[in-house]
Amino acid sequence: MKFEIQQEVLQKTLDLIAGVVPAKTTLPILRSILVEADKNGLRMSVTNLDVSMVTTIADVQVSEPGKSAIVAEKLTSFVRSLAPGKVKFDVSRNQLKIRSGKASLEVPCLNAEEYPNLPALSEKEMLEVPAGAIAAMIAETIYSVSRDETRPALMGILWEISREGLTLVATDAHRLARSFRAMPWQDVDARNLIVDTAGLRQLPRLASQVESEGSVEVFFGANQLSFRAGSTILHTRLLDGPFPDYHAVIPKGNDKLVTVDREALLQAIRRVAITADRITSQVRLGLEQGRLELGSKGSDGSHAEDEIPVGYDGEAMEIGFNFNYLQDILKNMKTETVQFSLRNPQSATLITPIGEDGTPSAQLLCLLMPLRLTGD
Repeated sequence: MKFEIQQEVLQKTLDLIAGVVPAKTTLPILRSILVEADKNGLRMSVTNLDVSMVTTIADVQVSEPGKSAIVAEKLTSFVRSLAPGKVKFDVSRNQLKIRSGKASLEVPCLNAEEYPNLPALSEKEMLEVPAGAIAAMIAETIYSVSRDETRPALMGILWEISREGLTLVATDAHRLARSFRAMPWQDVDARNLIVDTAGLRQLPRLASQVESEGSVEVFFGANQLSFRAGSTILHTRLLDGPFPDYHAVIPKGNDKLVTVDREALLQAIRRVAITADRITSQVRLGLEQGRLELGSKGSDGSHAEDEIPVGYDGEAMEIGFNFNYLQDILKNMKTETVQFSLRNPQSATLITPIGEDGTPSAQLLCLLMPLRLTGD
């Protein structure tokens, strides 16, 4: 196998697919990239058996077709170190030689025939999703996914597909994030799917391959969900359910409303969290009319306090939160102002971004369970 390709083109492709290659695996072949060259161009494939990605490159000169499994770590590191320009590949007898200018690298290859068969793309059912929207929705929910392997359904993100649009939901039982976007679908069969998080982490990078106004094609398989953007296809597995009825845990009677500058609150949390207990990660929020007091105490006797102005005219109340969870929510909201909807120190709090029109956004809703306040 012999071909020539520009360093910039190759590095862009490797940056796209390298995240799928497992850092640790009992199958050494999975740490390689399957490279296939023919008259149509270059095809590069990676898989960790749960997630697979395949991309094709037309801008390449193939002088001798063939295929080989090339160790990903050495290939990506070497190509990234090269200056822009032509890179020549020559594979012979399972030995790869790469040359670019005066630089060269020789590494052994693995047997391409041992590379696992990749999933096929099922094109029977397909929907188009705006690339920018799906990338934003994943960012708005993925941090809330559970890591509890005893509850595998919570380790994925729920996709609710309806004629109105797409809803993504993630929860770890301590917090919940729900993201919604109306979609320009003319006709669609309503369905719920639980999608493996590992594959969805690759989707924003895939979505970046198309124009900001472009779309990602979503294909539905029996046990997988596939995405196509430009010349790249991503496959990820579906998880078995059921997903919990998240509607049942979203409170309806939270009547204490607080509006606050998102960045000011984030900075205040960072300051007081310096002394927060390392086990509970608790920060105390004290609400009074027009102001919010924040405080934390460490087990070593340290203490931090801060105060910021807020929009609030209700009765005084104190509530505790895990500062890491609260920061995750605030960092993934993009508006200047957010609204907290509370009932009491024991009930779930709702947090929503405030749009430019001054009303809570219907696109994103986050729920956070409070912590029991520890004594002074």
